[in-house]
Amino acid sequence: MDIENTLRYSRLLDFYGNLLTEKQKKVATMFFNDNISLSEIAGLDGLTRQAVYDLIRRVKDILNQYESKLGLYGKYIESKKFLSKQLNANCLSHFTKIWEN
Repeated sequence: MDIENTLRYSRLLDFYGNLLTEKQKKVATMFFNDNISLSEIAGLDGLTRQAVYDLIRRVKDILNQYESKLGLYGKYIESKKFLSKQLNANCLSHFTKIWEN
């Protein structure tokens, strides 16, 4: 998976992570945010590599479904684009900090 997809799923996890189960959220956070490999996650959680792969694939599907229904990430990106045209860099930085915290 390329860096852009990883970043996208990391952001989707920021928006919708609390809607996942604890196990899904934990494994997805390790994979997307902490850049831990499938094998390493499997070793840490006592799972097989295939089980971790399947879990990550399910999480990606779930996050995509949430985004297609709620569209929060898309609205965030569009708002950021709009504001970047309207505001100076300092204000945009403040807006980004509000959304990302």
